[in-house]
Amino acid sequence: MIMSHLTPAVLQPQSAADYMRTNLEVLAKDIHPMDQIELHKQTGEMVYASLADMTLVNYRLENSLNNTAAQLKLERASSQAKDNRIKALEEIIIELGHDPKDIKVVQALLKLRDADMAALRKMIKIPATLHPQTEEVAQLRHDQDASVMLVSLYKQLIQTQEKLGESEAALQAALQ
Repeated sequence: MIMSHLTPAVLQPQSAADYMRTNLEVLAKDIHPMDQIELHKQTGEMVYASLADMTLVNYRLENSLNNTAAQLKLERASSQAKDNRIKALEEIIIELGHDPKDIKVVQALLKLRDADMAALRKMIKIPATLHPQTEEVAQLRHDQDASVMLVSLYKQLIQTQEKLGESEAALQAALQ
């Protein structure tokens, strides 16, 4: 094993060029087995921490992507409903005239609006994060997803520790 050590070459170093690198070479047979085991444990913990951080980032990005896709779907449906409404209004105006005091036109517009809203509700499911009544359900689902992810990470840690234990046992057997 080769270890590097940096020592300052000047009294008050200001940059990386002010340091001198010294390499130390240590043979594995000269390192005590307990120190080797501790090094393996620390390395495993660092790998696990990196894996957990990347998994959380991945989960957050995936959740954001799902929310963005749901929002885009909602916007498309809303845009389509607006286009349909504009076409229907044009037809009503052409058919009945454009007098704002005409009761038939107002009633037709209200019926059309209600039909558009019902069709929009049937076409799209509003994401849980956008609907205020289901905020608690969304929070529970988020907590459940996080717990499932942590359980899978814990299983991976157990597997890694078992492999580490096997390698330590093999190392102990080799040293004896």
